[in-house]
Amino acid sequence: MRPFSYWAGQYLLASSTMFLLLALVDWLRGDSLADTWPATLGWSCAAAAIFVASRYRQARRGAACALCEDGEPAAKPRR
Repeated sequence: MRPFSYWAGQYLLASSTMFLLLALVDWLRGDSLADTWPATLGWSCAAAAIFVASRYRQARRGAACALCEDGEPAAKPRR
């Protein structure tokens, strides 16, 4: 299992990227950052929490290795 610092970094990366994206959308709509930053920050933090929690859950359940059998791929990849 990955350390806490990895998941904290994933959260910070996701929330900051989503904040910038949502702020850009608000700016393109003509809204000022001073008026919209609280809502933008709230939505970006909530979305990042859901995203990182789902990735953590998948990692904990071993979903990344669900297609492998004994460490080898179950089927040969198509070319």
